[in-house]
Amino acid sequence: MVDDVIVAVSSPPGRSARGLIRITGPTATACVLPLLEPCIDFHPPRMLQAVKLRLTDNRHALLPAFLTVYRGPASFTGQDLVELQCPGNPALLERIVQRTIAAGARLAEPGEFTFRAFLAGKLDLTQAEGIAGTIAATSDAQLRAATHLREGKLGRFAAELVSDIATQLALVEAGIDFVDQDDVVPIGPRMLDERLAALESRLSNLLANSRTWGSLEALPRVVLVGAPSTGKSTLFNALLGQERAVISEMPGTTRDILAEPLKLTSPSGGEIEVLLVDIAGIDTPSGMLDRHVQAAAERAIQEADLIMAIDDGTAPLPPLPAGKPILRVRTKSDLEPSSHANDLTVSVWRCEGLSELKSELASRFADASPTLSGETLALNPRHESALRDAMTFIQSARERLVGCLDHAALPHMELIAGDLRRALDAMACIGGQMSPDDVIGRIFATFCVGK
Repeated sequence: MVDDVIVAVSSPPGRSARGLIRITGPTATACVLPLLEPCIDFHPPRMLQAVKLRLTDNRHALLPAFLTVYRGPASFTGQDLVELQCPGNPALLERIVQRTIAAGARLAEPGEFTFRAFLAGKLDLTQAEGIAGTIAATSDAQLRAATHLREGKLGRFAAELVSDIATQLALVEAGIDFVDQDDVVPIGPRMLDERLAALESRLSNLLANSRTWGSLEALPRVVLVGAPSTGKSTLFNALLGQERAVISEMPGTTRDILAEPLKLTSPSGGEIEVLLVDIAGIDTPSGMLDRHVQAAAERAIQEADLIMAIDDGTAPLPPLPAGKPILRVRTKSDLEPSSHANDLTVSVWRCEGLSELKSELASRFADASPTLSGETLALNPRHESALRDAMTFIQSARERLVGCLDHAALPHMELIAGDLRRALDAMACIGGQMSPDDVIGRIFATFCVGK
């Protein structure tokens, strides 16, 4: 039901300086009033208002908070919406939610605020998916992909295609339903084929230049491998620009697997991202703990997309697995120059070679790292399936025109109309909506039918 009032904590789980509670529904303000002491007149919409909340029936136990009211239909959900900001203690937030429920609200279902926004026409399905993707993003690539959806890029593309396909469908159906009208001139086969070819090309280009959502889920893994105390963790920190790993002159300082995203500039000037992984130095285990540490390091090496073989000239490189790309890096070059001409040399102490190393990593992953820039979109399986279905139906309609392009009348008009209708339905699944009445409306507007 969309006529009841729903409430939920909208800030992330855990403690924070501020927590956010949202209440929406036709009588949202009425469900908030019993919590306020004293009862107040709400300020004009969208103005932050200092209030005090009653957490119990004791009117002396009051909690300072801020309240903002968004009046429907100019709110996110299209209904009255109230936001309460208060100290981000989970127990306090839960108490306020329960007090709101006692005043007549109910706990919101997952995604129900966004669902109400969709029902109110505030966003389309792709934008709703963008909101979910933003919340779930674990990398910059996923966040950019979700932002593109949330900004409506795919939805606008789908709406344009829906409009264009509907126009062609209207022209074809005009030849079926209104051919006896003098002022109705059905579209010719060659012109229809040209327009359908343009639609097919737009769909093909989008599919060719987009990434699948699954390709954004895992960043390429660059694993630093070497003997103990060869400067792996020091280089790890230097590349990240922060003290992420504990470093020491004592061998065996690194025990756990440390992994952090590393942003790089691609040769084309865009931004790419890899996962930099620091592991324990490869050595002969001397006890149960060492065996577990070395086993974890071996697993990380097997999962690597690139092995950064670290050598400081004091110890030989450990055996490296066959079939894995390897980048040899000579550390501590300020102490001992490399004897291998192909090695990249770095000195963290002198800040030498780090830029060159990053450039080499960027060039290695220029085609593999999930990048999203410009008009590139990430498509989830639902989007990709709908786009491919639409393109298949458009191709089917064009195939029915083969050998008839120079004819005066369209062949197989009913079958072509059926293909276009299915293409229209496929695109409508993405974000746009089109009904038979809309198609008929286009026919009347285009050909002045019913004069």
